[in-house]
Amino acid sequence: MPEPFVDLDAIFNLAVKETEELMKLGFDISDPCAVTSLEWYANKYPEIAERCNNALLELIEKQVATTPAFVGAAYSENDLDAF
Repeated sequence: MPEPFVDLDAIFNLAVKETEELMKLGFDISDPCAVTSLEWYANKYPEIAERCNNALLELIEKQVATTPAFVGAAYSENDLDAF
């Protein structure tokens, strides 16, 4: 039986919208304890993982720039050593 068609663009757009909604609700999307829609779909669909990861980084930077409480909480290349 053939695989059902998966609209990856629609999934990506939905993930961005859901992650932006989390931001509006005051969630810190850079928190490593939280999993955003972008992260979840990136894991589920490797074909869009890079797009999702790039979008998440852009949204984190946007959140840091617009929300003073999150200043300094953004992703940093230096954080990768912890993994």
